[in-house]
Amino acid sequence: MKKTESKSSLISRRDVLRGAAIGVAAALASSVPKVASAQSTPAKAPTKTPMKLTFWTWENPLQRPYQHKRIQQYMQQYPNISVEFQYFTFSDLGKKVSVGYATGTAPDGFATGDWLMPVWLSRKLIAPLDTGLLGYSSLDAFRKDHADAFVAGSIHEGKAYGYPLWFYGLQNYVNTKQFKEVGLDPVKDEPKTWEELGEVAKRLTIKKGDRFERQGFKFAMHAAQWTTMQFNPILIQAGGQWFDKSGKCTLNNAAGVKAMQIRASIAKKYGAEDPADSLATAPIPWMDWLRERCSMFSSVPLGSAAIKPLNPAMDSEGYYKAYLMPGITADKRYSTCYGFNLVINAQASKEKQEVLHHLYRYIMSDLVDCWRGTAPFTLARKSGWTDHPEVKNTPNIDAIIRSKDTGVFLPRTPVWNELADAVHRAVQKVLLDNGDPQKALDEAAAEVDRANADFKKS
Repeated sequence: MKKTESKSSLISRRDVLRGAAIGVAAALASSVPKVASAQSTPAKAPTKTPMKLTFWTWENPLQRPYQHKRIQQYMQQYPNISVEFQYFTFSDLGKKVSVGYATGTAPDGFATGDWLMPVWLSRKLIAPLDTGLLGYSSLDAFRKDHADAFVAGSIHEGKAYGYPLWFYGLQNYVNTKQFKEVGLDPVKDEPKTWEELGEVAKRLTIKKGDRFERQGFKFAMHAAQWTTMQFNPILIQAGGQWFDKSGKCTLNNAAGVKAMQIRASIAKKYGAEDPADSLATAPIPWMDWLRERCSMFSSVPLGSAAIKPLNPAMDSEGYYKAYLMPGITADKRYSTCYGFNLVINAQASKEKQEVLHHLYRYIMSDLVDCWRGTAPFTLARKSGWTDHPEVKNTPNIDAIIRSKDTGVFLPRTPVWNELADAVHRAVQKVLLDNGDPQKALDEAAAEVDRANADFKKS
């Protein structure tokens, strides 16, 4: 059931980490902390007339509540503006927005994964942003204040279309207690290649007969976006690419087959994973690792706020560590790097667009407060937070920052959803149905090419 919220709705704090597919959390205005002094907070009210906005975002136990808090504070400061706030699962948000556009119910503004920007841009569904209203003297100043590769996905034909939020890579999170139990040194035995990861995972695995009591390493397979996100760097490391210059999908070439074999090797070659045995959900893909049912997991940045509620012992005793993800060779240790933009519906009125600029600037106007509320998720902006002691003293910050700086982006395509679904099915065929990698990838590439052809026709 879908819920909505405005200033008068009541917040529910019953287990934020449960796997609700869609929901909304709200708070009485009196319960929201008063607005603190903020960096670059917009000075003037955007309008004095009453206005109601709709805004959609994704569910995350840290990022969704922070966005919600800032929007509540904004409504508190500008009581003539009301924001109806909705959130969806990470994997559903883009599809919900697409349906909204098709049915005339899309929100005035929304957060979107940077990999979906081509979907909205190719259909002219989002409005260009006025960087002056966001506090920048020019487009170049805006560009220089954010990570280059990330902004490249936000700027199109000389105009900015996305206001960057968070931007991060994936790390290999390990249970150091379990490492020590099998005689591994969490520092010296860090796996730097996929082969080393397989061997370490094999040592960490505990089985009784055919049943796993503990898996050595797990990939996420609960959602197509995660499957594709984890497959992406392996494909690039193998020398592959998603498309050739003509736009034809090349996922099924020799590099793609090699990447699929590596992806499947943890289960098939090393016997260290059961892809069908998982507690992962959309809000908590790392649940198996938190429950200590696997020793290593490829994850977005994790910290105390994510670990403590479900494994207080791991948090208090600190028996976890983040490594860079492995590579085909030790010099290719990079992961997928992705982030989120705030965007504006091109169909929103000019008045609403101006207020949304004001709101977006407000949401991200205090980066230290944002870090405190959402650490260890790294921010896209370069200035205003990285030198703060609270950032520098964050556990595993070196691996977290480096994975952001060295990561590779997801494929930029207007048929992202179709591509992710095709990759997900291919991985399932190989791992769950014991299918042939070449055949599975041939079928996936054909699906993507058909989706591209349909898009061009439309």
